[in-house]
Amino acid sequence: MCGRCCFGMGKYVRIIGQMGMNQIVVRHGISNETVYATIPRKYRDDFDFAEARSVTEGRCPFLHEENGGYPCIIFDSAPQFCKDFTCCRMRIFDAAGTPVARVKGKCSVISDDDAFSEWWRNTISVLPDENWEENASSILENKGYRAVWYDE
Repeated sequence: MCGRCCFGMGKYVRIIGQMGMNQIVVRHGISNETVYATIPRKYRDDFDFAEARSVTEGRCPFLHEENGGYPCIIFDSAPQFCKDFTCCRMRIFDAAGTPVARVKGKCSVISDDDAFSEWWRNTISVLPDENWEENASSILENKGYRAVWYDE
């Protein structure tokens, strides 16, 4: 994973504890997964726990700029949500927290639910561009869905 799509994950990926010099407890705010991660040896000298703990917005604290990419330094022990993450602008979850769809753009919804995709095309993709995110979120919420938007 290049990591560029994870620039908005700083508000979801949290260090909630430290166990030793290179062991950390990480919680993902969307999935509520808690994992025990290890900072690999090659990143230990440059990783600043205090700085990573203070991240509340922006990029995930585990992205490391390297050769023009941004690999996740804890990918091997990262939350499953992170491992399964596919770049998108928004994810839509049902009331039980089950992923329903990924959205790359107003007219680009990816879902295994054909009825939802059709509803999206007829309801959301036709909304005016002005305040589109706000209006789409409101309509989704009224239908019992939860929209999680990612920073671009």
